[in-house]
Amino acid sequence: MKNFYVYLADIYGDNIEIEKGILQDIAEVKQSKREEDEEKEKVRVITEAKNADAIGVRHTRMSREIIDKLDRCRIIARFGIGVEHIDIEAATEKGIIITFVPDYCTEAVAEHALAFALMKIRGLRQFEDRIKQGFWSAQRVTTEMAQDVALGIVGLGRIGGALSRKASSVGFKVIAYDPLIPDEDFSSNQAKKMAELSDLLKSADIISLNVPLTKKEESKYPTFRMIGREELEKTKDGAYLINTCRGEVVDNEALVAALKSGKISGLATDVVEGEPVQNSYLKEGDNPTFDRLREIPSVTITPHCAFSSTRSVLTVKEKGALEIKRVLEGRFPRDIAWVNPEVKSKYLERFG
Repeated sequence: MKNFYVYLADIYGDNIEIEKGILQDIAEVKQSKREEDEEKEKVRVITEAKNADAIGVRHTRMSREIIDKLDRCRIIARFGIGVEHIDIEAATEKGIIITFVPDYCTEAVAEHALAFALMKIRGLRQFEDRIKQGFWSAQRVTTEMAQDVALGIVGLGRIGGALSRKASSVGFKVIAYDPLIPDEDFSSNQAKKMAELSDLLKSADIISLNVPLTKKEESKYPTFRMIGREELEKTKDGAYLINTCRGEVVDNEALVAALKSGKISGLATDVVEGEPVQNSYLKEGDNPTFDRLREIPSVTITPHCAFSSTRSVLTVKEKGALEIKRVLEGRFPRDIAWVNPEVKSKYLERFG
């Protein structure tokens, strides 16, 4: 008997066969589609999710206004890693469990960042531009071998660690900064520990950002705007920046200035602050940050696709749905997937 209603606000791909296969014995599963207009999006979610026992989200914003109207909801499951678009405090006050899937696209994102680094040192962007212009020449483009390049990784967690191991095997000299992990993790990930962020910035030829997005009230080491004007001034002249985490980690005004002055030789990013809804066409003026960045020749932008692979998409759909199933069946989420374990007593008061 299907006792529950599961609302999937926005999903990966075009169908929910995987999610339904996991949940169909206990729940009616409804799929919806994200609205580009923020106000329409809010109305859609409030209308369609107000009676849901569980909600699955990818990019849909779950604000306090929406969460306050969820009187039956037991779990909001993020089918992905970042949870900055979910009001965790509001959900916890309401007794709603929040989960995410931190272990589905580690290798894919690390490989995307490594591809950016290899593209830089081999001059692939410049050579491609020449061929498109009909100019056949290998001259006057600076190229390097990995063994002569220092790759600085900011954030040596799952993705940063995977990037470090992969980059080391290619030959990069890997240095890393992460104040939240033990010293032995640097050794196991084949990275040289840098005591301060400034030490890494001064030494790295390529800097890869692999941190979660956190603010002052959330962490002793907040990452919101952690790369600003002062930090960019400390970088090695001509350093190259890679960002596969979140656009808000960088002060974009300072970054654009550093790119235009040549202090930073280039940027490869998979994320842009305030990025548009997936599968939508970009209109000039909608995103000033994006407009400024894409006008700079040394900037490469991919559309938040680093996570993507056949394997990772299947995995996140499966693991996200399994967290919903665990909760609806009266169990708790996996420890690594439970964003707000402090909600436990409030949740038990509501649902037993």
